[in-house]
This record gives sequence, C-alpha cells and structure tokens, in this order.
Amino acid sequence: MDAVKHMLENNKKIIRWASLPEHAPAIGWIVRGEKFYWTPNRKTAQDQYEIGSVTKTMTALRLAKGEQDGLWQASDPLAKLVPELADSEFARTVTLRQLATHTSGLTRLAKNHVTLSMKQDKSNPYAAYSEEHLLEAVRAEKLRTQGKHEYSNYGYGLLGWALSRASGVPASQAFQQDFFDVLGMNDSVMAILGEEASERKEAEPVAESVEAVAGGGAAVRSSKTRHTHKKTSPASSSDATMLAGYAPGGRQMPHWDFTSAMAGAGAVRSTLPDMLTYLEAQLGQHPNAAELEPALLDCQHEQASVALSKGVGIGYAWMRSMRQDGTVTHWHNGGTYGFSSYAAFNRDLQSGFVVLSNRGVSFAGQLKQMFGFGELGTDQAAKLVGEALFKA
Repeated sequence: MDAVKHMLENNKKIIRWASLPEHAPAIGWIVRGEKFYWTPNRKTAQDQYEIGSVTKTMTALRLAKGEQDGLWQASDPLAKLVPELADSEFARTVTLRQLATHTSGLTRLAKNHVTLSMKQDKSNPYAAYSEEHLLEAVRAEKLRTQGKHEYSNYGYGLLGWALSRASGVPASQAFQQDFFDVLGMNDSVMAILGEEASERKEAEPVAESVEAVAGGGAAVRSSKTRHTHKKTSPASSSDATMLAGYAPGGRQMPHWDFTSAMAGAGAVRSTLPDMLTYLEAQLGQHPNAAELEPALLDCQHEQASVALSKGVGIGYAWMRSMRQDGTVTHWHNGGTYGFSSYAAFNRDLQSGFVVLSNRGVSFAGQLKQMFGFGELGTDQAAKLVGEALFKA
C-alpha cells in the first residue's frame, strides 16, 4: 500500500484536521512521474486556493528566467532596475540576489505598511498598499546588516515590482505567459488589483489510465500524462472554484487582494493539480519545461546559508534542507488569514508533494503547534506527508 495514502487514512491527527468544520484540504504527491491526489471532503481536486508565500518561488523563477534572457543580473543593485530610486543608498547597494534570498536586511513588512494595515481593513492587509507606498518605504530605508537571513514579505514584494518595472510587463501577464501557459497550469492566476491576465492556453492532459483509490473523497492515482495545448478565452479556460477561506476558529475570512506593489510576495491562486504540475517541472519531469530548466536549477541551487550546522540553506526563495541520506529537499510554505499551503520536492528522489488548506493559522495557533498543542496545521500535516513520502 502507498505509504502516504496509508498515513493519511490512518493518522488520527490528520483525520481530525481534515474533519474540521468547512475544511477542504487537498494533498497531492508525485513519485517518479506518477501523481496521486487526496481530497477527503470534496469530489474534485479542481478547487482554487490562495497559496500565499509559495508565490515567492514563482517570483524567484521570474528573476532567474530574466537573467537567462539577459534582462538583468542577480548581482544588479535595485536602483539599476528602478532609476527613480538612484538617490537611495539602500537601492544603490542592495542587489536582486539579496532580495531573493532574504539577505537584504529588510524587515518582514515595511514600517509604513504596518501603519497602513492598522488603519485599513486588517483582514485584507495588502489591498491598500500601493506602488507609491512602496517607493516611500524604500526611500526611507537605511542600510542594515546584510548577509544574514531574515524573512521579508516586503523584500519579495519589492523584488517582484522591480522586475515588472524593468521589463515593462505586469507580473500577472509574465506569470501567465512564461509559466502557467507553458506548463499547462490552466487554473492558476496571479490575482492583482487593476491587472488583467493575458489570453490563456488550455492544456489538456491525456491520461493513459486513471485508477480510483479506496479510502474516501476524490483520492485518485493518475499515470503519466501527455500535455497538449489549444487556445481558449479567459472565461472558458478554467472550471476551478475559488474556495472560501476560514480562520483557525472557523470564522470565514475574506480573500486577500494585492496591488502590484506586493503581489510578488503572495498573490497567486492555484489548484492541487496545477501545483503538482509545478513540482513536476521542479523535478525535471515536465515535457514542456526544457527552456525553463536552467532557471529552475538556478532557483534550487544554494545561494546563501541559513543554518550551516543544520544543513539548511536557501536558493532563490526555495529553502534547502540536507537529509541524512545525502539528498536535498526543497520546500516553501505559505499562508493568508484563510488559507495555508506547503510545497516540497526532492529532485534526487524524484518525489514531491503539495498540501493545500482553506484554513489559515493564527500567530497564537502557530505558537501552540510549536509546543504540540492546539489543532494540527498545514505545516505539521506536511511534515507527516514528507516523512511518509521521502522515507518510502
């Protein structure tokens, strides 16, 4: 029996987590080209989730691809891409690579963002943060200690915005044309206020066989697929349903809105099949990802150390953890107030998995989980999936 499937069906913590009110978790894994889905409370895997900070890995991919295309270099200072910031010592000094590896010295959020969020709708914290706010924040920045890893949503919003400013292509359009269309991620979108996605291309996976897996829900095992493309209109390109999101206590939360200023940090919405397709490309298994391969590998390559003694580093966005067997697992998690996500893959083992949940995690809830209290969260569910998959 598949180790992951067996764990999901028999682990009491997972069962309680999946049974939370209004919860619609979706877990998928890929093993040497075979994809598996577990959606215990839905009849379909075609539901759309906010993936939060997993978006950062896609912003990083845009950085790497742009470098391959000669648009910029990771060693370029921010001011080279945004000339109106040439009067800022910070912008003249901090590089794109430092923004991509969280080593720029920037805090998690800009000071004016924290202030604005307190005045605006706290449940939708990025909706009112504009490009003007971002420029104001950068101009006020002083150089801090660089080289030390400090996770920054601010930094990734700034990176994504700068790439769009330098290329002249909005992030939503770039993601659509360069990644989603190429890989056949037909139900994925970078949702940015005021931007419209470009015309999509629909990929039709042709399965050689599809076998139902016992154990409830829409769990299925799918064989390798062949990808073909045909043009379609945006209105008809997706049958995905955007799920409602819920706070840990069960209160429904609004979907998050992003302006172009911070979209690079967390604006993508996607589905379980699309995210497994994304991991398929990360693993070098996707038939249409050959041109993206150099950029994908740049993102996976260690760019900075995070905890040298523990074998933890960072590529462009992707965290890297050295396992006892000598292989490397790449991972990133994400969360909004109503959703949480986790994606991981091990290229050496040719395996990976995705956990999506329409249930967010509060700060208090995260602290409880660190000490083994409270309800299971997506990160803890992902740990159990990873243990079953990578040790199988």
